[in-house]
Amino acid sequence: MENSVLTYFINRSPKYNASSAWVTDKMFIQKIYQLSEANENSTVLDVATGTGLIAKQFHGNVKKIVGVDICESMVQQAKDQLDTLIISKIENISLPDNSFDICVCRQGLQFAELDETLKQIYRILKPGGVTVLAHLTSYPEETEEDKKITFKIQALREPVRKNYLSYDTIQKMLQTAGFKDIEIHPYITKESINRWINHGAISEENKTAIIQCYHMAPSHYKEIHHIEIFDNDIFDDMHMTIVKAKKPQY
Repeated sequence: MENSVLTYFINRSPKYNASSAWVTDKMFIQKIYQLSEANENSTVLDVATGTGLIAKQFHGNVKKIVGVDICESMVQQAKDQLDTLIISKIENISLPDNSFDICVCRQGLQFAELDETLKQIYRILKPGGVTVLAHLTSYPEETEEDKKITFKIQALREPVRKNYLSYDTIQKMLQTAGFKDIEIHPYITKESINRWINHGAISEENKTAIIQCYHMAPSHYKEIHHIEIFDNDIFDDMHMTIVKAKKPQY
């Protein structure tokens, strides 16, 4: 699976920054930065740093920004935004305990082993440290049928995805990992499905299946997602969940 994830992102890297509205959404990025409580003395770890757009927000505004990712072709675009780059899986990253003030991750947990990743983030953070995790999830008011549609579409777009995150999944797992003071901040991103599926790493068959999912979705799903169809495109108000939590002080 790891080689499949790596190959997937190698294929996505040329088009990654243009593949979704949320990737370059300045308000979304600023929200993550503000919630992190970063200042000029902060040391920050950016998990799944990708092309470095989150790191860019921190670079120059904090003491140190470190990025970790498994895909070198992605992070070639991020090097100027990082003080240090580590090519590694976060699950077995070699960093000292209690060494960072902040850990952020945008759209990386779906490709990782969740339990182990959160354990590593907890271990690496200093007591009182902050983590901010921002990921595409289901809507909180969705029924199980609606979740199935959302997760089916996500599986077709990202065949190497390991995790499908509901609104409360990350919150519950952070609690299990020992984090406290958990806050949930919803964020809606309107996505063009034509743009969203043409990221360079899925088959034409999967693209067609995604479009069919939208056309065949029940009215309840279309209402929650504010589905709009015009100009041969489909627009979906996708639900991002931003979760902030703290490692307790000893």
